[in-house]
Amino acid sequence: MVVYCDFDGTITQGDVTDTLLIELADPSWRLVEAEWEEGLIGSRECLARQIPLIQGGWRAIEKQLDAIALDPTFGDFARWCMAHNVPLRIVSDGIDRVIEVLLARAHITVDAIYANHLAESPAGELSLAFPYPATERVCRAGLCKCERMEDIADTSLRVVIGDGRSDFCWVSRADWLFAKSRLLAYCRVEGVACTPFENFNTVRLAIARRLSRQRRLFRTAAPLYASTNVR
Repeated sequence: MVVYCDFDGTITQGDVTDTLLIELADPSWRLVEAEWEEGLIGSRECLARQIPLIQGGWRAIEKQLDAIALDPTFGDFARWCMAHNVPLRIVSDGIDRVIEVLLARAHITVDAIYANHLAESPAGELSLAFPYPATERVCRAGLCKCERMEDIADTSLRVVIGDGRSDFCWVSRADWLFAKSRLLAYCRVEGVACTPFENFNTVRLAIARRLSRQRRLFRTAAPLYASTNVR
């Protein structure tokens, strides 16, 4: 089992990127947002045009992050995953440095973070780079979440946790989907099987029950398997 989790709006209480734009960016960011909402551009172009509009550089962003809260149940979930050898990977179409700072402040460790890379010039100008571009031309996201799921064994159970539009693309590749907010509404309209959740306690308990059942089945089957090797 490998757990893939969105960040903005899923682990955080509210969308961090939107908050930074609202508080720090030139108002013209809303015009770019409207193009994205209408489907005229993808999130990669949208973010590439919006991030340079943020004023005050990284120092202003870091100060604004003081007002961002994480889901209070995520820390326990992350520690549970580590204790039970369940890989936990954050896959976000947001900003890597933001994710790293917020997790570090909460003393939370995960196995991997995949996100867009924030860069700052000596003059304090911000830009966004995309280290995980999609190989399929049809994908216009800054980070293709689907492709981040391709590096595990086919026998591993892919667990996906998400809340919004950036998660629509990988629901078809998830073996087990936890959804809330806009993603949950999308799944209900499209008939996508999912498990609704409000916080990570729900996710942790559900995964724990499944692992417990699997281990019971393994213990029951193990003697039968072993007996086939007796000569």
